[in-house]
Amino acid sequence: MKTFIKIFIFSFLLVTSSLVFFHEKILIGYANFFSIQTAKPGADAIICLSGGRRTRVPESLSLWRKGYASSLFMTDQRQANSAFADLEISNLTYAQKVTARMNLNVPWEVIPSQSGGATSTFDEAYDALVLGNELGWKRVIIVTDEYHTRRAFLAFEKVFKDSSIEVEVSGAGNEIFDQSNWWRSDYGILAYISETIKFPVYLLWDKEPDLVQNN
Repeated sequence: MKTFIKIFIFSFLLVTSSLVFFHEKILIGYANFFSIQTAKPGADAIICLSGGRRTRVPESLSLWRKGYASSLFMTDQRQANSAFADLEISNLTYAQKVTARMNLNVPWEVIPSQSGGATSTFDEAYDALVLGNELGWKRVIIVTDEYHTRRAFLAFEKVFKDSSIEVEVSGAGNEIFDQSNWWRSDYGILAYISETIKFPVYLLWDKEPDLVQNN
């Protein structure tokens, strides 16, 4: 029993000291797990996912300008409160205003929703698959926030697995946090806590699970 207690205390001290002296490397490595970048030029379409338009729209336009694809799409997001939806501009209008600010001439299109507006990345993937099959896409690039890239890519891969459409992903950075300092801001902590909770769900399910109700 005494030997077990000694081993437990030693292990606890070892883990604690590792966290104290190497916490930055551990936290950076943890954040890096959630980030992937696979986008290459020559895709059929760039799809800007809903939820973070201030970062994702400029990143999508940057990819378009560099020749990653000639078509720009955004997903159709369900309104959180439709009674007051007219008080804010839509994602499409916002994208058009950013495009004008960047002195670009790009015709944005909205991917029609199959469910009255997407409430999850799985919904967005299903909507994109329907349109992609209609238009004969071979390769698409999805754009989302950098910390969300691995989960978004996982959802699209699962939905697109029986199609002939290849999916790539590009992550948009922001001015508040990145992998090297995310634990120093509220936004960064919330972002990675959210991914920590949601990623296992997306890993285990092939669609939005019934236990999650977004209606």
